[in-house]
Amino acid sequence: MIVSLPLLQRDSYPCRVQPTAASVGRVRAWVRGALTLERGGSWTPQHATEPDADLVDAVRRHRVTELVGAHAEELAVPAPVAEQLAPLRAAGRRALMVQVLEVERVQHLFLAAGLDCLVIKGPALAVQSAGDATARGAGDIDLLISPDRVEEAHHLLSANGWSMRAGTEIIPGTWAWKHVLSSFNAFTYDGPGSTVDLHWRLDPTLDALPRFDEVWERREIVDLGGILVPSLGRGDLFAHTCLHTAKDSWRWMRSLVDVHRLARDPRTWEAAGTGASLRRLEVDTLAVTRFLVGLPPSVPADVLARMDRVPASLLHRALRAQERSVYATFPFPGVESMRQFRYMVAASSTPRDLKHSVVSTALPVKAVVGIDSRTAWTGVPLTLWHRVLRVRRRGLAWVRREPGAGVVEPIVRTR
Repeated sequence: MIVSLPLLQRDSYPCRVQPTAASVGRVRAWVRGALTLERGGSWTPQHATEPDADLVDAVRRHRVTELVGAHAEELAVPAPVAEQLAPLRAAGRRALMVQVLEVERVQHLFLAAGLDCLVIKGPALAVQSAGDATARGAGDIDLLISPDRVEEAHHLLSANGWSMRAGTEIIPGTWAWKHVLSSFNAFTYDGPGSTVDLHWRLDPTLDALPRFDEVWERREIVDLGGILVPSLGRGDLFAHTCLHTAKDSWRWMRSLVDVHRLARDPRTWEAAGTGASLRRLEVDTLAVTRFLVGLPPSVPADVLARMDRVPASLLHRALRAQERSVYATFPFPGVESMRQFRYMVAASSTPRDLKHSVVSTALPVKAVVGIDSRTAWTGVPLTLWHRVLRVRRRGLAWVRREPGAGVVEPIVRTR
């Protein structure tokens, strides 16, 4: 099924708008209340005093339109805010219907080509965490495949209407292609009816999360309203959700909602094991979730004990990240690269991942776009030169206070 992109208007949000701290705090209270109501608890709402426009901004900034809108009356959401959220929810559900059909279409293409793939995030995560494909809203299609099938999947998508996102095109067979496969974990393809994020690893690191063949063996089948798709098994799902949330610096409330919902399912703890077996960033993410939106009482005591040792500085860093705009109006050159580097070091400290973190930071994906060299002998010097020019360009833009510092304005995607 092909649907033109204008029909798929998502709950987009101006990336560089910064909601007020007070409005974010109010929405955080609504999220905490909605999650309490979801698990059958009671909630006493408080009257909102923040401007309606600020509250709508904060809801959209944190991608919780569906959650807050579903409990607007019980949360005492002001009528003007609820009225603005209602059409956003309706548009999101229409987009989700198309997204699920596109998932089925892509899955059929891959099955016909003999390509094993897992459908991750998106509606699959919504079903696994909340039992409802609409619980997270609409977004991109995220697929996980084996690293040795990426070029085959690339040609398959390209032959069926998708193309690499403009400005990120990498040519198969070049040094740049090999570099991206070894240093990153996904390509993005835009099509007339959907966007596909093609992953060959669950994480930018090499060792923080299991390989494709491991998670494929532990897969579970998820029902997206009559369309059955293979997705991550419960333990892998929880680990990936926690680390993905940490990689984004815990700046989306919706990601914490995912963690909360998974944490209240006994199957999660059966698969995740004891507190001692959890990765450091899993514990950190649980602690941030408890601090900001709460956790269900089903979290095991030994896990709570590890969470109690998470430093308060990390919790408050997550709080500040939620109150900032998603992207700085005048971004300082290299800030996102350093955040990524810090995440990669925290996620995996194996010797090869430490080396991997340095290489992927020094030679990021954006720096290799357009390089068609076949070998590293010419590809690396060109990449370093591109890197120098990019840093210089962004540095000058930052000094001149040019919005976006010369970077293409991204669209906030609701995956």
